[in-house]
Amino acid sequence: MKRLATVLLSCVMAMAVVGFFVGIGDGVPKPDGISPSPLVDLGPSELTSADTKLVPALSYAEIASTAMGPTKAWQAAPQSLPQPEYDLYTKLEPSEAEKEASSRLRASRRAYNGAPPIIPHPVENTNDAACYACHSGGVNLSGLKASVMSHAFLANCVQCHAPMAPAPFQSIDATVETTFVGLPAPKAGDRAYPGAPPTIPHSRWMRENCNACHGGPHGWAGMESTHPWRTNCVQCHAPSATLDQMPESEVVPMLPPLDVATSDVDAGEPR
Repeated sequence: MKRLATVLLSCVMAMAVVGFFVGIGDGVPKPDGISPSPLVDLGPSELTSADTKLVPALSYAEIASTAMGPTKAWQAAPQSLPQPEYDLYTKLEPSEAEKEASSRLRASRRAYNGAPPIIPHPVENTNDAACYACHSGGVNLSGLKASVMSHAFLANCVQCHAPMAPAPFQSIDATVETTFVGLPAPKAGDRAYPGAPPTIPHSRWMRENCNACHGGPHGWAGMESTHPWRTNCVQCHAPSATLDQMPESEVVPMLPPLDVATSDVDAGEPR
């Protein structure tokens, strides 16, 4: 009995030793359904060939200047985005009918002449950066043209420009009766003599960008300048001395009081 147990144990040990060496010779077992790795039996020259999708490893210093990914062919050559063509020297003849239509549209968006225009579209779930994205340069979307900002960017658009009512309240009549009547919008500026450049018939406060209404492809129809290549409007068109005069206190709006140093000419010392 002991001899039989010894023989069986010897056979098991022999089979284990044989299976160990056979397994080492066959390599690591792989599950079914997995293709062989493309890295097997590929030399350095084959790694860089066009037949393989393998990319040689790069150092960290080379990553920034190496084109990678599906757009590497596009990155290799400079590209130009389509821009609308606008000729500054095209002869313009503003239409009086278009000017009247533009004036009526501008007036419909203001409580009175000179007031900030209302926002004629919903502004829910948006912010000032979204406003600036369209109104900084006048974007065209689905046939609608965004008006260009006539002043520098300010961080709270709805502080001056009243938005539309939220969707649930747009059908509610929220008009308020008032007897206030604003001054009519000016039609044109006065001229010192026939042929002289017209004066600016409105205040330039918050209207520093003349091209927002009068220049380029983003101006109002009928109000375009006939000489948009000029870059300094006030060199010829004088601002209104009445509308743009300084306040009596001589304090610049939106700025702290300015301390102006004066000197006593007789004593020769500052006072």
